[in-house]
Amino acid sequence: MTNPALKKNHWTSRVNECSVGKDARGDLNVSLRGGAENGEFAYIGQINEDLVIYRDGKLNEGELLLEVENLSISGLPLYDVQTLIKNCKSPVKLKSVRPGKSRRRTEASHAVLTFLG
Repeated sequence: MTNPALKKNHWTSRVNECSVGKDARGDLNVSLRGGAENGEFAYIGQINEDLVIYRDGKLNEGELLLEVENLSISGLPLYDVQTLIKNCKSPVKLKSVRPGKSRRRTEASHAVLTFLG
């Protein structure tokens, strides 16, 4: 029996896990945007595909960042998320979610925050 609450378009079906290696300078070559100081989840900005070292999976621009090394980053300002990533050993495990096509990023952030509550 399937759970009617978990419809095909539920946000959990869009969760993405990946591991990204750091370059010689310790950078992921993935920009992060948003953050709690802006009233948003941190999200994936521009990705320099030529320089990103994917170990497993792949990131996409615009995805909301949920976890770094299995630690929830909801409610953290962007500088804390960046510090956490900086202090991680390579590769860094990231969990993100694609926002729905009909929703803006802030609406999707609110839905995820409500769920994680």
